Amino acid sequence: MFFLKKFFQITGLFSAIFLFSAGSRAQGVSNGSSGGDSLHISLQQAVKMGLDSSKQLKISEAKVQEAMARYQQMKDKQLPEIKASYMASEAFIPTQKIQIKGMMQKPFYLPSTSMIYIGQFGVNEAIFAGNKLRYAEQSANLLEEIAKLNTANDQQDVIFMIIQSYINLYQIDENLKIIAQNLNDVQGRLDETIKFKNQGLATENDVLRFQFEKSQVELTQIDLKNNRSVANYAMDVLLGLPDNTILHVDSIGHTADHVPSLKQWIGDALQHREDLAVYQYQNQLNDVNIKNIKADKLPTLGAGFTTYYLNPTKQFFPAANSFLVPMTLGLNLSWNISSLYMTRHKLSEAAIQQHEVQIAESATADRIRVDVSKSYHAYSDALQKITVLGTAVEQARENDRIMELKYRNQLATTTDRIDAETMLYQSLINLGLAKAQAATDYYQLLRSAGLLAK
Repeated sequence: MFFLKKFFQITGLFSAIFLFSAGSRAQGVSNGSSGGDSLHISLQQAVKMGLDSSKQLKISEAKVQEAMARYQQMKDKQLPEIKASYMASEAFIPTQKIQIKGMMQKPFYLPSTSMIYIGQFGVNEAIFAGNKLRYAEQSANLLEEIAKLNTANDQQDVIFMIIQSYINLYQIDENLKIIAQNLNDVQGRLDETIKFKNQGLATENDVLRFQFEKSQVELTQIDLKNNRSVANYAMDVLLGLPDNTILHVDSIGHTADHVPSLKQWIGDALQHREDLAVYQYQNQLNDVNIKNIKADKLPTLGAGFTTYYLNPTKQFFPAANSFLVPMTLGLNLSWNISSLYMTRHKLSEAAIQQHEVQIAESATADRIRVDVSKSYHAYSDALQKITVLGTAVEQARENDRIMELKYRNQLATTTDRIDAETMLYQSLINLGLAKAQAATDYYQLLRSAGLLAK
């Protein structure tokens, strides 16, 4: 039963991908074995539910909203600045008599206290600031687009994780069906052999061989059911469902109607991959940064209007002609001349950063080409394996049929009969694994080309 143990190792490893911790695994087994609500779910429904409940995407969407808020802040800075203030001040004057010899013939008397109310209202507007406000708005807009692309890239990762989990659950269900059929056949052989033994046509050793075979299949069935509990629990967590929800999935196709050439897949990837498109905006962002640094060399021009309210009386509401309301209107032109020689190193740093982004963009494009090529050949190999394993299944069926006839005619031993049956179910499981792998490889190819969420 080596193939069954090997199968358990493969499916067990695949299931473990979706576990968050050893504690989650133990809880998943417990919940999977207990009663719970049953839910039939399609792949499309699973993807939608997974996207809606993904905490990773919620974080990414929050970053987009944060970028949008920064963009609005930059737009707000283009509005006029309006300030208003009002102050009440009272002075206490201990010395009320002032007389300076040689300058004053008579003393000057001051009140013991003096009250003044001062109000100010001003409006200032930047007419020209080297286009820095416009560059700041462009930078915020580009950062928002970059955040959106990062979110779209995260979305594809989440979708692929959901699809992997869905395919894993489907494959376990399919193999449970195969194991159930295998167990049913072994039980039939065992019952038949016991009957033959009672008739003197089989030995006790023959019965023991089939009993051992049945025990091995039952152990594999237990392992598979445990794997299903683990995978089901991980899927519940992924979709945001109650932990004890028992999921039933649809069958999964593994082929596309038309598979384009590798060159076309690479072209699609270079056009649609969000992690590559980010660099286009990053290059634009660096261009804006350079323009912003150069703008520091330019003078600034602003306009302002200010009105004051001066009330030197002690009355909060003074009488007519006892207060002043002067107004000012003017232009403010300033130029930081030192910026002409203090920005050159900033420009050098910005140019280096721009070159780094260009190198990173080229490296990412190369990585994408390799990624697509790897996924493409993996899918092509998977399709070829399905063809070969399909032939192997037919050969195993024919061998099993022939060995059954020989066994019934006492031309083959019990070991030969068990080996033929084992070969048949091994080939069926291998074919199922190959189909599941082909489906995974196809979706991986879509992910590599940036088309999974299209």
